[in-house]
Amino acid sequence: MFRQFHDFPPIAQRLLLAGERLYGQHGIDGVSLRQIVAAAGQANNNAIPLHFGSKSGFIQAISEMRLPPLESARRVLLDEAHSDEDFGARRMLRAWLMPLATAMNPLDFEHFARFTLAVLHVEPEQHPFLKSADISPASIEVVKRLKHALSHLPEDVFNRRCVLACNLFLSSASQVGGKLRFSREGYPSRQLYFEDMFEAALAVLLTPFPPNGRPD
Repeated sequence: MFRQFHDFPPIAQRLLLAGERLYGQHGIDGVSLRQIVAAAGQANNNAIPLHFGSKSGFIQAISEMRLPPLESARRVLLDEAHSDEDFGARRMLRAWLMPLATAMNPLDFEHFARFTLAVLHVEPEQHPFLKSADISPASIEVVKRLKHALSHLPEDVFNRRCVLACNLFLSSASQVGGKLRFSREGYPSRQLYFEDMFEAALAVLLTPFPPNGRPD
């Protein structure tokens, strides 16, 4: 059963935040549950099974704790697309990616982006996004309409390009506050930076296929 972040007791909230941060830093298989428990300041090594049932339940809860603001922002953009009757690839990819940069504060986005990159290559049937389909109708509709807008692409090509586009946009979040510094000579603002990253992600999807129009 889906629970929003504020529905969890304080101990579970600290576990979720520690898990998001450490999984993002070290990968899903690069950190133990005990290390996460210790990072959350807890002494009970069974704290994660106690609150989340299992490691997979814990990962699912981490993925879903940022979902409500993302889903709300995507619903607004999707409703606007319905009003304009515009479900093109640009409009749908914007509805998918840009809420990541606008619906949460920069530090939360950085941690969420790194965590999402860590689970990006999980087997599809086990991926947290698909397991959240019943509580994210706007997100699911955006992806379906994006796929329809790019229906000329073979399914495997579409799936791989979506992973690459998401990887590019999410990876850009890890640069903010780190190696990236806003300046007149480069990116003058955070907004322009993510707009540029969005255009780069869109280019991944819109590149002609087959390359040069020649199937091999």
